[in-house]
Amino acid sequence: MSCPLCEQVRRCRGEGDPSFIAALPHSFVVLGSNQGLRGWCVLILREHREHLAELPSEVQREVFGEVARVAAAIRAVFPSSGVDGGPPRINYECLGNQVNHVHWHVIPRHAGDPDLRNAVWGIAAETLRGTMGEIERRALVEELRGAIVGSD
Repeated sequence: MSCPLCEQVRRCRGEGDPSFIAALPHSFVVLGSNQGLRGWCVLILREHREHLAELPSEVQREVFGEVARVAAAIRAVFPSSGVDGGPPRINYECLGNQVNHVHWHVIPRHAGDPDLRNAVWGIAAETLRGTMGEIERRALVEELRGAIVGSD
């Protein structure tokens, strides 16, 4: 059985993925398919690993640094969308129960989000998907890319 995230990694390497934002040392960053929470990004480990514990400790620390770098970029792109006009709150989730390939969801929580105090997985699927069109998606990919590249 083929791993869908390994397939996405192949597309990112060939720059054939329109959601591709950036290549980091251990991961690729893509704009998530769910944009009901605008700026939702996913970091996909470059190599197929089912568990974070399979990585050497040093690599684990570096991956956490990459996650933090993406979160900082999201906050830079949305400097005043959070509660009280500050940057958004960020939710971090490393999952593998649906797709057995280490990946991180880096999810901004903006002031107007539904059910702001609870996990995103309780929000209706249609609301999570959002209504962002392709032109908006491309513009957001470029903004996030600039913020990540600018943090080098």
